[in-house]
Amino acid sequence: MTKDEYVKTLEKIAADNAVDAKHDDYYDGYFGGLKKAIDLAEKLDEPKKVVIPEFIANDIKYHKRHGSTLRGALGSAFDQDAESNVYYWFFAADGDENVRKYISAWDNGYEVEKEPKYKVRIKGFDGFDCTKYVNYHMPDNIFLLNDRIQTKNPKLVLLSSG
Repeated sequence: MTKDEYVKTLEKIAADNAVDAKHDDYYDGYFGGLKKAIDLAEKLDEPKKVVIPEFIANDIKYHKRHGSTLRGALGSAFDQDAESNVYYWFFAADGDENVRKYISAWDNGYEVEKEPKYKVRIKGFDGFDCTKYVNYHMPDNIFLLNDRIQTKNPKLVLLSSG
């Protein structure tokens, strides 16, 4: 339940009971307590969403979609193959902080970190912009340097062009 939902619930309880209220000490204390609870709830801070890599967001989505608990998702992450990005992320130098981020993302939601965009210019290629730079062709899911050099892996384009 979010803070706003909680405040609305308290306000609804107060409004529903105000109709039947007798004006005595009990109801004065009851409504005073509800008003104080609403005031305190409005002062609460909502937890901020953490920023996580896309592959961690995909891992969280996968486990939630398949009905995993947080404990099960974390256990799965630590049992993964040592070659997986998720495994490396948890066992990185800041792994303890990454575990905290994962738990916060699971509980409070998250934002996916934006991938940096690179513009790679290849020396020795002149002409139009499309032949000077590595380009990504979305429909075919390939990277192009020119009409003759294309690959699904941009590292191969860079290696093959010198």
